[in-house]
Amino acid sequence: MKSTENQGEIVGKSLSAFSFFAVMRKFCLAAVLFFVLSSSAWAAFKPRVGAAGASVIINGIPAVKFRAGNGSLTPAKRAEITAGRIKELVTAGIDPKAFYAKGDKTQGKIFVGETMICIATAADAGANKIDALSLAVSWASQIKSLLMMPAVAISAKQLTIPLGEIRRVAVGGAAMGDITVKSYDGTIAKINVDNQSRIVEVNGCQVGASVLEISVEGEVATLPVSVKKYAGRLDSKPVAEVTGNPCPSSLLCYAAKQALTRSVVCEPGARVEFGDVDCQGGSLPAASARTVKTQLRISGPGYIPYLANAQVTVRNIPMPRAEASQIFYSNDPERLLKYQVLFAGKLEQSKPTRVLFHHQNAMGKSAHFIVDIINPSITPVKVKISRAVSQPLVDTLVVGYKASLAFLKDDLADVATIETIPPESRLVVVSDMLGHLDTTSGILQITQVDAGQAYVRIADYPPGLDDVAAGDIAAAPNPLVLTMSDHVYPTPVKKITADYEVGKRWAFIPIGKAAISDASSQKLLLGNYGVTYNIDVKVANPTNTTKKVTVAFDPSAGLASGVFNIDGEFVSTKYVKPPDEFSLKTYQLRPGEERHVRIVTVPVAGSNYPATLIVRS
Repeated sequence: MKSTENQGEIVGKSLSAFSFFAVMRKFCLAAVLFFVLSSSAWAAFKPRVGAAGASVIINGIPAVKFRAGNGSLTPAKRAEITAGRIKELVTAGIDPKAFYAKGDKTQGKIFVGETMICIATAADAGANKIDALSLAVSWASQIKSLLMMPAVAISAKQLTIPLGEIRRVAVGGAAMGDITVKSYDGTIAKINVDNQSRIVEVNGCQVGASVLEISVEGEVATLPVSVKKYAGRLDSKPVAEVTGNPCPSSLLCYAAKQALTRSVVCEPGARVEFGDVDCQGGSLPAASARTVKTQLRISGPGYIPYLANAQVTVRNIPMPRAEASQIFYSNDPERLLKYQVLFAGKLEQSKPTRVLFHHQNAMGKSAHFIVDIINPSITPVKVKISRAVSQPLVDTLVVGYKASLAFLKDDLADVATIETIPPESRLVVVSDMLGHLDTTSGILQITQVDAGQAYVRIADYPPGLDDVAAGDIAAAPNPLVLTMSDHVYPTPVKKITADYEVGKRWAFIPIGKAAISDASSQKLLLGNYGVTYNIDVKVANPTNTTKKVTVAFDPSAGLASGVFNIDGEFVSTKYVKPPDEFSLKTYQLRPGEERHVRIVTVPVAGSNYPATLIVRS
């Protein structure tokens, strides 16, 4: 049966069947669902309903569109009739939720109560490639949504603006007159209104909070505004400097983080966090550079988090390798029985200083062990630092072994970072929490590159007293009161030559026996812990047969570890106990052959030295 005008036929289009967003005048229907509703009730502001061509328009947005005539009614006439009926209902204050659809696949109808508003015919449905009932359901849903559109709707529930920046909010809703904005506090934010694009620009001028009243045709919506600072910023493109032939990738990651930390400017109370650092590519050869990438986040209470994909240029700076001129020896007391400053020593420009520490916590409670380099002056100080530090362990032998092996490898390859300590600041080199009977051990090599004052301080503090981490830059003590330690020993490098001839007396080379002394010859570094031994052994086989020659480690004074580089190869042992020996390397010498065996070693803290190297066949 054909429908008549009195039946109020109307044809629309489902959301899935046509581009509703492309024809909306200002804001799409989907976006409206996310707008903040104003406090005005629907009944207080009447929606505008009309017809434009074959479409029913509600609040300036097409609600439905007719695709076919029905009987004597053209699509445009059907739209006109349907719009009139909806408008009458709006005037009467009908609840938009009262619209509903029913029917079947060939005909769908939209009702309010028992009054039919329009019909979705089979022809309408066919044009939209869906069945008639689905089309009617779609129309009813659009009509309800548009009739329930608030008078004023804004695209944010609240607005947080970085200080000095601009944020924009879109103003939509049924009211389409000019937009006016009133701010509760005009010093917090400045406002600019663009009525053509219906955008309100808010410029954050001062840290604080305010509320904006956005009015259109007498209807008002409120928008809380907060202006905050970023928690920090990346001040410049950071550059890190390292040395090494080559520099291992693990140190590249550390150097990159340090450079980023130095390039970050944080607000008070903010903290820096790093994502995974991309140090792929292996070791970095000398005189080359690489870009290291990471994610950076700065956050803090009351601030806007600062996020960045950061890049750091890491440069491997060629520098002449220099032997240590002195050693700062921190082992007195070896067993910690109270919280105290354990060592203090002054650095000197271009004078490489080795720092060895080895301490066991015997207090029965935790201790915070810290090594830092202090710059109390008003000018920056640049230092070159090689770090070989073991994590704290109960095993006093193994902790010293790990630190010594790491040091030997780094020292021979001249692996280090170059860092700048700001004025009146300190660089935290080591920060470890020691449990009862934990031992900490490490060997550092520090060179003050430029002029200025710099001090090494080693201390154990109560937990929580000095809340710093390794790599931190913190304030220098004020005033700086340090008692210089007398455990400072010059020339911590020994050169030894020895000879061994097959068939004759074995060569015995003592390690740690002839103790070096301080400048006044009043103190001896017994065991020569941390002292480098450069040993050249001339080995000869005068016989007419091939002979095997062995280099062995003999722990003469008791249980000991040993770390060695023999002819460019690293060899080590964690535990050797007399009367056992440990074979380090063997050589097959042809008849009449001579060769030089070059050995580098350091006596290991925590072990029993002196020890002996034996060369025999």
